[in-house]
Amino acid sequence: MEAPEVAHPPEPAECYAEDATGLPERLAPVGSTVGLGTDTAQPNRDRYDRLLRYVDHDDVDVAREPLAGGAARRYEADRRSAAKSRFRGRRRCPGR
Repeated sequence: MEAPEVAHPPEPAECYAEDATGLPERLAPVGSTVGLGTDTAQPNRDRYDRLLRYVDHDDVDVAREPLAGGAARRYEADRRSAAKSRFRGRRRCPGR
């Protein structure tokens, strides 16, 4: 998922960064065991060399809640994503 950036001083956090970070941390707490899945229609890594994976914890898709609530959007490395229908767009920041 593509989520708003947290603060990187001197740059402030982007709108909804707290929501986008907090929801996955509550669904898959630090130290918990998670399952990682791949999308064969997507590259293995993004342009920053990060692994692209689906994350499940206790049979819950960790990205689903932030995506459904609009705190994040589907990462589009390749528009042919096999899971494209699962993910919707990010909500807009107030006043933007």
